[in-house]
Amino acid sequence: MSNTLNRLGSVLDRTQRTIVTVVTVNSNGTTHVQYSDSSQSVVLGDSVESGAAYVENGRIVGAAPMLPYTEIEV
Repeated sequence: MSNTLNRLGSVLDRTQRTIVTVVTVNSNGTTHVQYSDSSQSVVLGDSVESGAAYVENGRIVGAAPMLPYTEIEV
């Protein structure tokens, strides 16, 4: 069973991608961002000056489209 679990884990991508809203771009190469649940954090990167951005593992990787969304609790 452990061998099957290891094989499955090697196929799955461990990268977490999140869409955030840029609050401010700091002068030290970091950006203050806000998540959809209103929590905020500082991530690495300053390539997106405003709007939405993709964040992978705590680093901005590019601009994201500003699309409307709805959260549904199940």
